[in-house]
Amino acid sequence: MIKNNIWLLIIIMFIIISGGVFMIKGKKEIVISNIKSFHFNYSVGYMANAYVVYEIEYKDDKYFALVKPNGISEEDRKEIQVDKAFVSSVEEVLRKYQVEKWNGFNKSDQNVLDGDSFSLSIGNENGNYISASGYMKWPNNYSDVRKELDLIFMEIYNKEI
Repeated sequence: MIKNNIWLLIIIMFIIISGGVFMIKGKKEIVISNIKSFHFNYSVGYMANAYVVYEIEYKDDKYFALVKPNGISEEDRKEIQVDKAFVSSVEEVLRKYQVEKWNGFNKSDQNVLDGDSFSLSIGNENGNYISASGYMKWPNNYSDVRKELDLIFMEIYNKEI
């Protein structure tokens, strides 16, 4: 009886381990390139307009960036036509910090009632999609990505003033 239970346990463990290996190998790797849509926003407090929005959209064979800095109202956000070099600089930051590994990140700290949050979505021409969000929980390299995106997007925003 004990021998049968040991064999049953070994078989169950084999099935579980085999399934896990199959799921890991079967996971589709996403490469960040040829972005056609990009949306990144984050909050920085609870005063009016205390959030930031950066977007890129490809439409009519052109790229457009939308920038809404912290403290600026939605009415004062700017949509700016950008070139492929601008989009490539964003893609480079995302690849540098392996943002594709953020895909599926969706965590929140249940113990915080008035914290900060972020959301990210990226789509490319191949139909690949990356989505992540968090509330007082951040994926690896979040602060580095945010700082570099702030520099890139605010540079074009400040040129338009």
